[in-house]
Amino acid sequence: MKLSPILVIVLWFGALHASFMIGELYPWRCPFVLQLSSKDLPKLSDGKSLTDDQEKFVARILHNVGIYNGIVAGGFLFVLFRRPAVTEVAEVMFAGAIAAGIFGTATLKFPLTASTVLQAATGAVGLYLVLAKK
Repeated sequence: MKLSPILVIVLWFGALHASFMIGELYPWRCPFVLQLSSKDLPKLSDGKSLTDDQEKFVARILHNVGIYNGIVAGGFLFVLFRRPAVTEVAEVMFAGAIAAGIFGTATLKFPLTASTVLQAATGAVGLYLVLAKK
């Protein structure tokens, strides 16, 4: 399979969302994304940023987000291996990546925003390449 620039970006997005999934699922008790995003919160008397109940609650939400990122990764891999008939699917996936990247950049804090800015920018390049090929 010859990897065109579009397919390279599709592969990149599949890998990016798979890595988001891993960061949102593992370690199960306190996922990596939760560790990163809560490190600047004020510390409680036990030195943690969240109570055990808060941590469990947020971890459950992140686990659900992680599953959705796994689904998105699967969608990009579907586009990669089922080409060329799925150009429209690629358009939707890239547009969704742009929207998610913009939303993440607006709602998250650094260093997590670095990945969301990259997500939106790469999504825009991917969408441009798909549309330019039509």
